[in-house]
Amino acid sequence: MNLQMTTKLILSFLSIITLLFSNSRVSFSRPGEMMQIPSMAFSKNHNTLFTINVGGEVVNFSSDFRKYSGAFSLKLQTKTGYNIGVSAVSLASPGGTKEAGFHIQKTIFQYGDVVISSGIHDLIYVRDGNDVIQINDMSFFTVFTNKNKFDNYDLSINFGGGTGKIGYDPQTADISTGINYGGFLGFNLKTPYFQKNGGLDLLMEYAGGGVNAGFKMPITSNFTVNFGMTHFENLSEFATESKLGSEQKELQADAPAVSLGITFRVPRLLTEGKTPQLLSNPYDGPNSVETSSLFGNSENQNIGPLINSLRDSIVVAFHENKNLYNENLLLKQKMAILMDSTRVSLLERQIDRANNNIIMRHISRSLRYFYGEEYREALREIDKAIEVNPNIALAYARRGSIYYRLGDFQRATMNWNIALKLDPEFTEIQDLLHASKDNRLSSSEMKN
Repeated sequence: MNLQMTTKLILSFLSIITLLFSNSRVSFSRPGEMMQIPSMAFSKNHNTLFTINVGGEVVNFSSDFRKYSGAFSLKLQTKTGYNIGVSAVSLASPGGTKEAGFHIQKTIFQYGDVVISSGIHDLIYVRDGNDVIQINDMSFFTVFTNKNKFDNYDLSINFGGGTGKIGYDPQTADISTGINYGGFLGFNLKTPYFQKNGGLDLLMEYAGGGVNAGFKMPITSNFTVNFGMTHFENLSEFATESKLGSEQKELQADAPAVSLGITFRVPRLLTEGKTPQLLSNPYDGPNSVETSSLFGNSENQNIGPLINSLRDSIVVAFHENKNLYNENLLLKQKMAILMDSTRVSLLERQIDRANNNIIMRHISRSLRYFYGEEYREALREIDKAIEVNPNIALAYARRGSIYYRLGDFQRATMNWNIALKLDPEFTEIQDLLHASKDNRLSSSEMKN
């Protein structure tokens, strides 16, 4: 079954199971990870060739209001950092109106954890008998994105402003004649649920004068089901057209809508380029290179590029082995500063059970940051452990090792001496002090 036939089947399936009525900015049909607002444009770890989205927005499930519209979009990311998308929307009102949109976005600045990107969405061609491009609907925007990690959760915050349909895109016919503009704010929390398939995304955003909420549930690593509600603040006004009595009224511009859709990501099967490159998975190894760069389709391929590719593969393998050797040295040094199980048992007997849990949690976090070479975070955690109980030799030993990694040899020696004073039989610290005094702990080994 080819891609065109698959797409037609998906569109037909959605048309059967939903009664749709939608504005132009159908949820999940614009480039980015949010429902309707823009998000970060470019991801370096992006391994998707292109993404297909199909969906719509339900405003009424009553059979008496059988109007439907849907959206189809295709999004891709270029090597140069552009995020490009095209969309096709069939509107329910006015009947028979169809729109084709073009969207482009690019990162323009990055500082620390903040990424600034800008672009144009909703460059829309309307097929309604006049066949025009709506200039006032064009959305010029800038978005600020900040990503944070909390244990197993990743939180992305997107905020900025834009014009056109980003500022105002009603469910009813838009009768405004000027250019609209407005700000937006969105949160994307990636949870560890369904982590094998990429993680469940919880979405919350403010845009166009309303609040949108939803989630993206991965069925497989490349197939996602999207669900949400736009204008969540007006949930009580859902489907007022089919209500009876005083509660019945015509469709409002800010009417809530249930968003339904699916996302299919087409992965990159081969790495690109003429020279071998490591795959995105670090466990694939140095020999996992692009097949097409080593074996061409023609039997008469020049032997020169093949030799160069093999030589580059050997260089990659050499550096990989060197990194493994350095990691082995690092593990040996880490083992030298760990306390044996006997000292752990003695520490658990000396400290109150409640404080012991707190201290061991900070020490464990410090060790995790220490392995990850996040020494400032490791130092912050070990300081918290010392605040709870300042008489733990292991904590001072660990802090000395952290200062040594940071190049502060004076503080490292001071903390090691404190640890040795608290525990005179701490032989590992004695060895570290002797090695440091004899200059047998080289900086290169500590960094590796």
